[in-house]
Amino acid sequence: MRKEELKKIDKTHFFYFKKYSFLYLASEMKTTEIVTAHNVIIQYQLAPISSRALALLLDLVILFFYITICTTLFTTLAAGFATNKLLDSGEVIYTAFTLFMLPVFFYSFIMEAFFGGQSIGKIALGIRVVKVSGGTPSMGELFLRWSFRLIDILFSVGSIAALSASSSDKMQRLGDVIANTCVIKLKSTSQYSIKDILTIKNKENYETKYPQVVQLSDEDMLLVKNSIDRFRSRPNKQHKKLITELTKIVSEKLNITTIPNNKVTFLKTILQDYIVLTRS
Repeated sequence: MRKEELKKIDKTHFFYFKKYSFLYLASEMKTTEIVTAHNVIIQYQLAPISSRALALLLDLVILFFYITICTTLFTTLAAGFATNKLLDSGEVIYTAFTLFMLPVFFYSFIMEAFFGGQSIGKIALGIRVVKVSGGTPSMGELFLRWSFRLIDILFSVGSIAALSASSSDKMQRLGDVIANTCVIKLKSTSQYSIKDILTIKNKENYETKYPQVVQLSDEDMLLVKNSIDRFRSRPNKQHKKLITELTKIVSEKLNITTIPNNKVTFLKTILQDYIVLTRS
C-alpha cells in the first residue's frame, strides 16, 4: 500500500484511540507471539500483573489449608504419643512434619514442572508459564525461575516482581528474565483455535480467489488481520468505518471491482489467499 494510504488508516486509529483512550488502555494488553509446530504464529496476551497476583493468592490459600491440616494432624499425633508414652521425644513427629512441609517450599516448582507451567492458581486464572520462544519450559528453566522467588516475591513481598514485570516488554519478573520465560493468558488474542490451525489451507486443497494479493506485503496483511480482530472484539461505528475504508483501499490496490457485501469476509479471503500463496 502507498504511505499516504497507511497514514489515512493510522489517522482513523488515532482518532478512535484519542477519543476513547481509557477504553483502549484498559483493553489493549501487551502480547507475545508463539510459533506452533505448523510454523503458525499465534499471538497471545501476556498475563497482567493482577491475574498473576490473584493466582499467587489462590495458591497461598491452598498452601494455608494444607499447612493447617498438617499442623493439626501432627499436633494430635504428638499429643497422643506423649500421653501413651510411646515415644520419649517428638523427634520422629517433627521429622515427619518437616518432610510434609517440603512440598510447601517447592510447591510452585513442583506444580509447574508436572502440570505444564501451571499451578492450581494459574489453572484457575487461565494463565501459564511458557518459554519466550514458545513451548513448555524445561525442568531446569522452571527451577531457575522458581529459585528467584525468594528475591522477587518472598523477601520483597512481591514488590520487585511487580516492578520488574510492569517495566518489561514481556511482563517478566527477574526469574522470568533469567530463565527466558514469560506468563501468558491461554486464550489467544488472535481468536484462533486448534481447529483453525489444523484446517489451514494450502495450494493443493484451496483455490485462491484473488491471486494478485501477492502484491501486498506482510505489514499490509498484519494491518488487515488486526483490523478484523478489532472489529470482532469491538464491532462499533469507528471500527466498522475502518473496515469499510480498508476494503476500499485494498480493492483499489488490487484492481478488484466486485466486492462482497460482507466486507469482513472479503478481507478474510484476502488474508487467506495471501497466506496460501506466500506460505505454502
